[in-house]
Amino acid sequence: MRSWQVFKIWGIPFKIHPYWFAILFLFSWSISNQVNLTSGDIYNNQEAWIIGFLTSFFLLSSIISHEVFHTFVSLNQGVKIRKITFYFLGAILQIDKYCQTALGNIKIAIVRPLLCFATATILLLISNYSASQELIAINIIYRVGILNLVLGFLNLIPAGSLDGGNLLKSIIWYFSGSKNKGRNFLNKVNLFLSILVLLFGIIFLFRFNFYYGFILSFLGLLGINSSKSESQFFKIENILKFSKVSELKLKPLRKIEFDSNFSKFNKLVKNKKDPVDKYLFITNNGRWTGFIDENILKAVSIKKWDRTYVGDFKKPIKSFTSVYSDNKLWKTIERIEETSEGILLVLNAADIPLGIIDRPKIGHFIFNKLGFNLPSEIVNKLSNKNQYPLGIELLRIVNSMKKKEDLE
Repeated sequence: MRSWQVFKIWGIPFKIHPYWFAILFLFSWSISNQVNLTSGDIYNNQEAWIIGFLTSFFLLSSIISHEVFHTFVSLNQGVKIRKITFYFLGAILQIDKYCQTALGNIKIAIVRPLLCFATATILLLISNYSASQELIAINIIYRVGILNLVLGFLNLIPAGSLDGGNLLKSIIWYFSGSKNKGRNFLNKVNLFLSILVLLFGIIFLFRFNFYYGFILSFLGLLGINSSKSESQFFKIENILKFSKVSELKLKPLRKIEFDSNFSKFNKLVKNKKDPVDKYLFITNNGRWTGFIDENILKAVSIKKWDRTYVGDFKKPIKSFTSVYSDNKLWKTIERIEETSEGILLVLNAADIPLGIIDRPKIGHFIFNKLGFNLPSEIVNKLSNKNQYPLGIELLRIVNSMKKKEDLE
């Protein structure tokens, strides 16, 4: 569904997703029912709905106002934000550049919880000490204050992408000097909390309330899977950062002598094992002198094949998109995605060709590093399509790491 822009500040569009209005209605309905159940003798049904709607509206409005202040702090700490979209009880930020200091991230993480607590304190003081006789208004102010207080504590839970999680890993980063230590510790905390939630869920499931037990168990399992995924993601990032092309098993070069005629050339093409591989590299007395595309066969009449030689159609090796064997893997992925065919020639320091690298070779290497041995059927199918295994988006991971400046 398309989001609607409500305003624009500092060049950043603030948008509301249609789900936001669904939450507004559900919260209004839930609070009005609560009012009817607890204070039905004081408020009629219409007044209960007014309390429910205005409480929900002002709560969601306070979340938006808090996000404006959060954005202001983020921009001051060097964050570049493209747009902000409000869903449910929070917002999703599309970020082009992250804050690169631990202290800056601490400031960014703490601002929303502090604003929730400040809003709650002011509203609760107003509701407790107000001399107004407008019971509905006082009721609304009190409820919005309590809900802001709850949101403040929820935001401080050290889990996932909540402010509490970001605060915890930023504090560890600040004192240890290592961004990765904070991230690893947070992931372990998430796993621990998820296991606790799962255990409580199982207990509730069989001893107390099946409905709440089922929800807690489901949330616990989601948290455990999320923690495992984050751990694997972190391993992939380390592989991309520290591995080199020289560690990969390269595809051997198909070679042909410069004085071979097109008839011999055609036989080599017919006998190739990999249907995607369409280049042959030309040698002259053991030296690499160039390469030729098998499609050139179509440009020459079959009658002339015996008198036509590959050396006359060779292209210089320098014109083949290449990468050095000591290149970092993340740079190689950027390089390979710049090509139209998704293949690179690997050279050593003396510019001598060593082999070919493609997407399946990179993906297979990463999965092996992670401890997964892909079946040969999958490997062969990927080689024919020149795709990364299981749809893994390596370029997207590299771009995300560059935004966070996690790459050297």
